[in-house]
Amino acid sequence: STTEVRPGLAIPHITIDGKHKFELVIARCEAGINFTQDLPPVYVAFVLVGSRDERNFHLRALSAIAQIAQDPDFDKNWLRAKNIEELRDIILLARRHRNGA
Repeated sequence: STTEVRPGLAIPHITIDGKHKFELVIARCEAGINFTQDLPPVYVAFVLVGSRDERNFHLRALSAIAQIAQDPDFDKNWLRAKNIEELRDIILLARRHRNGA
């Protein structure tokens, strides 16, 4: 299903058959994608694909995404990034709480 969680950000997620499967794809669309007519375009999408047995990991990934995307500068930095390395750094270097810390 496609889930727009706030203007400019969507987290589509799909459950697939099998066991021990989980993939995350992060996409940027500078022109924006209109998932619905009622909401503004989406510029960043975190696409989650996983099997039912990886539900806990799925929820932990959603929590991390929420923490990363709530940074007030996230959208600006994401859209201004010049290359894949800068995009990767935005995700990997983002401040977030881990395991209740």
